[in-house]
Amino acid sequence: MTEKFFKIDPAKLAERIPQNDNRLPAIKFNVSQLAMISGLEDNRFWVHIAARRTGKSFSASILALAKLLEPGQSVIVVAPNFTLSSIIWEFVTDFIRKLELETIRFNQKDKVVQLINGSTFRLLSANNRDSLVGRGANLLIVDEAAIIEDDEYFTRDLAPALSTYADSRALFISTPRGQENYLYDYYLRGADSEFRDWGSARFTYEANPLLSLDAVEASRKAMPASLFAQEYLCDWTTFEGQIYPLDEDIHVKDLSDIYPRDGRFDFIAGLDVGYRDDTAFIVIATDGEAFYIVDEYVAREKTTSQNAEGFQELIDKWNIENIYVDSAAQQLRADLAYDYDIYCDNAIKSVNDGISAIQTLIEMDPPLLYIDKHAAENTFSSLVKYKWNPKTEKPKPIHDWSSHCCDALRYAIYSYQKNTIGIYSAH
Repeated sequence: MTEKFFKIDPAKLAERIPQNDNRLPAIKFNVSQLAMISGLEDNRFWVHIAARRTGKSFSASILALAKLLEPGQSVIVVAPNFTLSSIIWEFVTDFIRKLELETIRFNQKDKVVQLINGSTFRLLSANNRDSLVGRGANLLIVDEAAIIEDDEYFTRDLAPALSTYADSRALFISTPRGQENYLYDYYLRGADSEFRDWGSARFTYEANPLLSLDAVEASRKAMPASLFAQEYLCDWTTFEGQIYPLDEDIHVKDLSDIYPRDGRFDFIAGLDVGYRDDTAFIVIATDGEAFYIVDEYVAREKTTSQNAEGFQELIDKWNIENIYVDSAAQQLRADLAYDYDIYCDNAIKSVNDGISAIQTLIEMDPPLLYIDKHAAENTFSSLVKYKWNPKTEKPKPIHDWSSHCCDALRYAIYSYQKNTIGIYSAH
């Protein structure tokens, strides 16, 4: 590969893109963005793993534009769905307008642009496999590659299309999504002598010198530690899917020394209501610092009166002071109060903040969250099986059978912490 792949230097091209504010300095590529250029110059397949806010989509857009400015080129961008791929589409089409490039086709609906020099820019979704077949490309860019479920879109549909052009390239850009993800295998090919056409690199948030360290620190505080390690430190090992890093030998105990109406503790509960799914009512004892899951009620397809009877039994047993329920379940909250004298508080429903709060309790040394091995088996099983959804760009748990106990637990602990300012600020 002695002849340069990019006839126009993308870094210099970036400097010529007009800014929305003329007072801003010319765009200068950072070390990660420069590595993306050199990676594609030296390798047919380049896997670029970069942290949030390091400009990977922007630089990929500049690379796409540089190729489009060469006559008769085909540039294809593939993403998990059109919503995610629209980021690069918006960048590239904005560049075309700012540089006043003449087009002979500009189809916003079908996401196709053809320049007067015969080059074509096309956006495709990995969800629509039929649209991928038979597409030749000089440059293929796969955005948020790790979010795509598997690599069949590439091996079956797009890799053959790259053979249309002898000097074609494929660029995979993403943050990591764990070592079980196909992109991790592609990343490792960069250091494997058996895959001579492949290269790879990884860049943390430090690659962007313009990134505010205050903003990074705010993200560190707002995110679970494992999620921050994935999104900002590009750690492959932290995001295996499991949300709560429970150790049965550490976090599961015989809590029989905590007895009903024990004056050493406040007793609170979290309630997640299911109709065809499980209804979960989780009882927690807290001394103002640690939280102990001491009891549970989990039932499916029960009537409101049947569930209320189960709730009341635990309320009377433990003398529960506060019950936190999903703030969206206002009708149920009203029914429980009016018909059964069971009064609930609206839970604070910030999902990822609540998850982060519970992760902190689990990861403390010593831990501040314990589960009774006899009375809360459903809750323990749910916490172990609760996983992040690998198909979403932003962190979001999978909604399945494990969600109900986990949601109820989060409602109770996070709302209690936030409503008890002194306790919350101590952590």
